[in-house]
Amino acid sequence: MMVRPTPLRLLCAALVLAALLLTTHLRALFGGGRRYDLAGPAPPGPACAATIVLTLGAGQVHTQLPRYLRRLGRCKHDVLLFSDRQDSYHGLAIADALAHVRPEYRFNNADFDVYDRIQNANASAATTRDGRRLDKYKALPMMEWTAYLRPDAPWFVFVELDTYVNYDNLFRFLARFNPASAHYFGAPVWPTNTPAFAHGGSGYVLSRGALQKIMALGRMFGENKHFPGTHFFGQDVQNTCCGDQVLAQVLKKSGVPLRGYWPMFNREPPSGVRFNREQWCEAVITLHPLQDDDFAALGAWEDARAHPERPLMFEELYTLAEPTIQEKLDDWTNLSQDKTYKQGSTPAKSFDKCHRACLQDAKCMQFEYTGLECHLEHSIRLGHHKAPDGERKSMSGWITSRIESFKKKHSPCQGAHFVHSNP
Repeated sequence: MMVRPTPLRLLCAALVLAALLLTTHLRALFGGGRRYDLAGPAPPGPACAATIVLTLGAGQVHTQLPRYLRRLGRCKHDVLLFSDRQDSYHGLAIADALAHVRPEYRFNNADFDVYDRIQNANASAATTRDGRRLDKYKALPMMEWTAYLRPDAPWFVFVELDTYVNYDNLFRFLARFNPASAHYFGAPVWPTNTPAFAHGGSGYVLSRGALQKIMALGRMFGENKHFPGTHFFGQDVQNTCCGDQVLAQVLKKSGVPLRGYWPMFNREPPSGVRFNREQWCEAVITLHPLQDDDFAALGAWEDARAHPERPLMFEELYTLAEPTIQEKLDDWTNLSQDKTYKQGSTPAKSFDKCHRACLQDAKCMQFEYTGLECHLEHSIRLGHHKAPDGERKSMSGWITSRIESFKKKHSPCQGAHFVHSNP
């Protein structure tokens, strides 16, 4: 028998649907975490359907670049290298991102005195602390260079020498989007009174569509499309803090807002990751910053993965940290910082009293006693060795029973989560 859709029945159905949507939204907002899609299988086609764009200093070409290229493995066949001086390494051209910058941008700018010194220095002397002052100037000219050198590439992944990238997860992630559309992905930074931008060290991704929009804006400032990197898109880079921030401003003017995908694009190394409900079943795409020892340890651990074909999640990454986590560890900071008891308070009087304060906080997973303060943390973090410094002597502890309860509650993950963007 057909049910007649009377106004009352339609109203009831609408109310039920609204209640379901509201419940889902509130659960995601307050109780169930961020919305996500499950990772799909590895995409068909080329294994590395993106151009890797690496920026480095002139003095790093023969010291750090070789190790980084080895870590790229199968994805090193399409790499663009940018520095502050033209060079080459084993047949790979290294473009000087600042070579074409017009004289008016360099005039009366002390930062470009550093650039001039680098041009006149030998390779071993070119890396100085002052050389970092040039980093922010490279970001915008590098966009024009990239579009000029790889006009048809679908995706551009911008990284630094200390950026870890899980390329299998990255290409699974990118397979969900159309590169002809304008996309700008990364780990968001939220500065005061200015738009969010993707943290450069953690890696960020631009689609071909996004790069084309920047180039359209750039035609207002550039004289010759065959002579890339002559200008800064009308931006006052000298008085801006960072290249990644000024790039986001140009992207926004071009109609390309940031889509933030933290924690998949992550601003922590493995030792600093906060393992918690938000960083457990989520896929790992990037980590930053890593030192050579971090890359070596992570590489050996990845080689020993039982199922390397599966997407890497924070749940599995935790097993890299787990062997070090124990009830007490001397000369070690586990980076606890959610709550601090300063010198003179009861928890700051001893390791045991700090431990007791952690136990009395139902959310506390770990703590650190420095001899002067007591720090509590609501996530699980590994941290690193820290030698004593005068009165300060770091001693760290973890509440292993709570960690086991957390693992029991949230594991095993039923597939890797690709979170929805924020913003």
